[in-house]
Amino acid sequence: MRLGSLLSWCWVLRLLVLKKSPASAAGTRRRETFSHHAVLDENGKYHLRWKLENTVITFEVEVETRGYVGLGLSPTGSMAQSDMVIGGVANGRPYLKDYNTLNFEGKLNEDHHQDYRLEYGMENKTHTIIAFSRYLNSCDNKDKIITDNTVRVIWAYHPKDVQHDHPQYHSSNRGRKSLHLLNPVVDTSIASDVLVFEIRHYNVTIPKKDTTYWCQIFKLPDLTKKHHVIRGFAYPSNVGLSLGTSTDPVYVMMEIHYDNVNSQEGYVDSSGLKLLYTPVLRKYDAGVIETGVWVSLYHMIPPNMPSYTSQGHCTMECLEEALSQEKASGIHVFAALLHSHLAGRVLRIRHFRNDVEQPLLAHDDEFDFNFQEFRYLKEERVLQPGDSLVTECQYNTTSRSNMTWGGLSTRDEMCLSYLLYYPKIDLSRCESLPEILPQLEFIGVREIIQPIKTWPFIIKSPKKYKDLSFTEAMNKFQWSRKKGREFNSLVHRIEMNVRCAKHNEEEWHVHGIPVSPPSLNPWEPKAEVEPVTCRTAWQYSDPLPVLFSLILHIVLATGI
Repeated sequence: MRLGSLLSWCWVLRLLVLKKSPASAAGTRRRETFSHHAVLDENGKYHLRWKLENTVITFEVEVETRGYVGLGLSPTGSMAQSDMVIGGVANGRPYLKDYNTLNFEGKLNEDHHQDYRLEYGMENKTHTIIAFSRYLNSCDNKDKIITDNTVRVIWAYHPKDVQHDHPQYHSSNRGRKSLHLLNPVVDTSIASDVLVFEIRHYNVTIPKKDTTYWCQIFKLPDLTKKHHVIRGFAYPSNVGLSLGTSTDPVYVMMEIHYDNVNSQEGYVDSSGLKLLYTPVLRKYDAGVIETGVWVSLYHMIPPNMPSYTSQGHCTMECLEEALSQEKASGIHVFAALLHSHLAGRVLRIRHFRNDVEQPLLAHDDEFDFNFQEFRYLKEERVLQPGDSLVTECQYNTTSRSNMTWGGLSTRDEMCLSYLLYYPKIDLSRCESLPEILPQLEFIGVREIIQPIKTWPFIIKSPKKYKDLSFTEAMNKFQWSRKKGREFNSLVHRIEMNVRCAKHNEEEWHVHGIPVSPPSLNPWEPKAEVEPVTCRTAWQYSDPLPVLFSLILHIVLATGI
């Protein structure tokens, strides 16, 4: 082996050494620009910024501390089973380490594969700033794969830096916040001609009960011509919500759901909405469609079920009638909000065209009731005559001993999705509800008292259910997980009632008709998701010993 060849290997080695140590120049690197931002704590001391480039996500944390900062991705919002990174700036030099807490005690373990890359770090007299990046899928089973599901981000910080490779306990400087890390980047710039109108409750004393729906009516601005609302949610640049025409509302009612689980006193709220609107009209009027399971006691979920799936159908019959008369070329869905309550775990909107399943319209495999917002679709989806939608909600009721009912309380359940679309058509609700009699027959009910004069209605026979309401009878039934699975299968087969409503409380002709649900296969991930090519083991480990071994082998083999 010639000396020149050996020198070439040494240059490769030197380049890898320089690449291996980004921290050496990290303190002088300029801060990057990020597309997303969130404040993680209620005091505004912990700011998180991030951006996505291909399969790499880069984070920057800016925290009011001169000690260490921690950021983690958790399946539940707690420390246990979490993927974490801890960093800071000590003696002018930034540091960063990859940890995990793959134990139920939440004990920190240094990750064998350091998959987070330190980009830069700096601090001043009050704040520490650390930036770092990683692959969405690091191919390390101790790292959480980052997807477009809801991500429970956990955070912590300490006034002192990490000492002896072991962070001190963060005390109360910690918390959690759910985020959608892979939301598309949306232009939210505002023109100078935009007007502002607030719809807001002022100093509402929240009642001492677990669930309150607080409603208030507001008069909209007096307008002499059509305007478009363009934000609260930021609409696409070609879409706005119509105001000021003869068919637009003059009054609106804002309904806020207060969930006071512990029935505490003294809470006062002044929250609401700020509407940004403009006389400069956009091309299309926006609309919203509610779809899923019609909210009713007829929607029920047995107790102690680790997995139970409800299906709400926006039927072909409803979409066919509404679209054929209003917009035969179809409507464009650009955002969706998925909604269930505390038992909800996995939510998705399935899309069918002439009974052939299309890619999911929207989904969240890690649903968090405390974090619900409209999410932009990655690409607009056109709904045409002949299409149908199924909103699926998977629940976990293992902590419950009685039936869970469809209803307004957070202890009740819903299975709904809301679609934002354009151009607006006269369709406000496209839902379904399973018929009640086959559900009652499952538990052995033979006859109900007619005519129905009470709600919930009363059962006549058999004797064991006589004079009980149907809700009492359902709770009296001896449910097992096997019976729960059988009941779930039955509900997916029985006739359902179509709910197909216009605006202003009018209905389409198909509203109220019973139809048989389509026979659906359980949803499975499709091959349109590109597989991830994982790196080899040597790429995870320190490359220096590998290269030293390789050079030594070449030297010995050639006799140098």
